[in-house]
Amino acid sequence: MLVVQKYGGSSLATPKHIQGAARKIAELKKSGASVVVVASAMGHMTDHLLKLAGKTVKVPPSREVDMLLTAGERISMSLLSMALQELGVPAISFTGSQSGIITTNDHTDAKIIDVRPNRICEELALGKVVIIAGFQGVSEKKEITTLGRGGSDTTAVALAAVLKADRCEILTDVEGLYSADPRIVPQAKILTQVDYDSALEMASLGAKMQARSIELAKKFDVKVRIASSQVETDKGTQVSSQSKDTANFIEQLRVSGVATKDGFCFFKAQTTMLKALSVLKHISFPLRFASHSQAEFSFLCEKEKTSSVRELLKKENIKFEEVANVATVSVVGEGIAHSLGFFEKTVSFMDQSKMDCLIVVSNSVSITWAVESRFKTQLANFLHK
Repeated sequence: MLVVQKYGGSSLATPKHIQGAARKIAELKKSGASVVVVASAMGHMTDHLLKLAGKTVKVPPSREVDMLLTAGERISMSLLSMALQELGVPAISFTGSQSGIITTNDHTDAKIIDVRPNRICEELALGKVVIIAGFQGVSEKKEITTLGRGGSDTTAVALAAVLKADRCEILTDVEGLYSADPRIVPQAKILTQVDYDSALEMASLGAKMQARSIELAKKFDVKVRIASSQVETDKGTQVSSQSKDTANFIEQLRVSGVATKDGFCFFKAQTTMLKALSVLKHISFPLRFASHSQAEFSFLCEKEKTSSVRELLKKENIKFEEVANVATVSVVGEGIAHSLGFFEKTVSFMDQSKMDCLIVVSNSVSITWAVESRFKTQLANFLHK
């Protein structure tokens, strides 16, 4: 049996956490399984490195950002390998490039185009636990690249697909996917089973997995279990092609949950959409939440790219306004976009609560509102109820 496990940053935050993860891996190995582990950077290491870059230069070059950020996962992978070896478990750590993870050349947001796991297979055959630095790879131009926020999830699912693993486990600081973030919505419930499409939408809007990892899981039919790395329990969320209650409805509204995501800045630029896009393309800007008119383009920007966007707009003499500390609050469910009554109730609630809706975006399975972060908890609880 081959198992791929991914440990998130919170699960490897301190030497004590790393020792705990090593004991958990050792138990799995002793049960007879072959084990591949994908390690994220320790705790808030990635944020720390980004802040360090921001204090050093105004606009960090994306290639050098990748060189900087990949150090985080290399630290955690080597420490985890040391901890396993001290427990008497043979282990070896590899970077993304050593693992054969080949990517596009898009720095800070590269896509995996091939996995050549020769060294991984060789070491597994020798009975070792193989530990891989998540979130990273190497381009065909032999440049070190990173896969974007949450990229370790994508690393794990890609390896599980290529190695034909019996299961893929995403281990983090929560027990699975919830109907909402339990830290801000006390009534949130754990979702024991979720289909790929619902999980994909929730992940893209702030739930506990990277959306691209769900896309890969769906494409290659990798069954993914999201569970806690801290608590020994059978609880968790199984993500697969079909949830149990699929047969119990026909064209009926089915809400999977409420997703929230912090860390945005709202920009309103006095320019055309075409001009704005020609400027933003220089920093591989992911454009998902936006609106435009003939002379105005509004959009959300994730915090790590905010300073770069600001400098580019200034360089092009584009006038703009910005609102810091913005969050998105989304409701995910089949048929949700056709429920005008629900939409009307939400807008009425926001008016009564004096919440400014900066942007609203809807598609067939979700509606997303962008509001100031101070309103996030209030709106999330209303939507969940």
